[in-house]
Amino acid sequence: MKKNNKGISLINLILLASIVICAVFIFIMTKGNNNDVNISSSNVTTRNVIQKTEYKNEKVTENVELSNEILSSGKGENTTSNNEGKKYFYRQLNDVGKSIYNTLINNRESLKSGTQKIDFDIKSANAGDSVQAALDALFLDNPDIFWIDILKISFATRTTTFLTNVNYSYFIEPKEGENNYLIDYLKNGYEVQNAIDKIENRIKNIVSRAKGTTYDKVKMAHDELVNTITYDENLGINSSNIYGALVENKCVCEGYAESFKVILDELNIPCVIVYGDGIDSEGNIEAHAWNYVKMDNGKWYAVDATWDDPIIIGGNSSGVNRNKYFLKGSRNFIESHKPDGDVSGQGQVFEYPILSETDY
Repeated sequence: MKKNNKGISLINLILLASIVICAVFIFIMTKGNNNDVNISSSNVTTRNVIQKTEYKNEKVTENVELSNEILSSGKGENTTSNNEGKKYFYRQLNDVGKSIYNTLINNRESLKSGTQKIDFDIKSANAGDSVQAALDALFLDNPDIFWIDILKISFATRTTTFLTNVNYSYFIEPKEGENNYLIDYLKNGYEVQNAIDKIENRIKNIVSRAKGTTYDKVKMAHDELVNTITYDENLGINSSNIYGALVENKCVCEGYAESFKVILDELNIPCVIVYGDGIDSEGNIEAHAWNYVKMDNGKWYAVDATWDDPIIIGGNSSGVNRNKYFLKGSRNFIESHKPDGDVSGQGQVFEYPILSETDY
């Protein structure tokens, strides 16, 4: 039988047209949306001012963005299982939040470049809802991340649709118009590592001098910060991070609290950062940051190194009680310190450890 060559050509033409139409359909239905998640952090506050023997808060409010970094590839990742403070907030995340947190931890070396695109292995359609909580937990647990500027980061979602199937992919990269997502004075990975080295050297020096009991070590870390840091009333670029506290020796309350934690992390003493409101003797309320520490008796106690290092106005500092907020229980601490687990105002509400009722 003679073949119908014309019929075969028509079928091929129909198939080709179908392929083209499908390709166009896929192209139209595939879209990349760079969604800048509105990431924020807690408001940083003040420290007490001593004037005419009275405590008085000086208002210093500043948004602390996604600043801070993981010290180095092994540092800051204490694997001792009994240190509850190391991943205290991570454990409160949902599965998607934990995945985001772990991806950033595992890519910390790449993050130092400030330009690396980081992909997240997440398939959920609502992963964006967990971003803020994951970042809040990440930087509460790891205050040694200091070089990233959240305002320069784009958390992007790409959705790919074919017929009824929708796939989601997520990644971070510098925002459009930004060369990197590093804080302004750090330009590249070399400068980031140089800053990290300075912090590491300072921490090693402090830890090497921490001897004796858990109490002795906690007291030494507290006194080291109180005796060497000057409160940064000018709010420099590092006033809210550990570089300002440990290298430049000037910071606000968040720098004190974060530095206290990184030191105790290295000493394997459970410690968490707490955000909330500080209330002075006149009833003035300020956003504030301090720490909770778990002692050998299994109970948690509060430490506020910032308020133990008050600004002195018009007089000498002799007679000032620099241990007024050291290892305090709830009975003598909560009246002036109100914790707030919603540290960014946009994430989940975290739970803090329950304080001992009495002082240590």
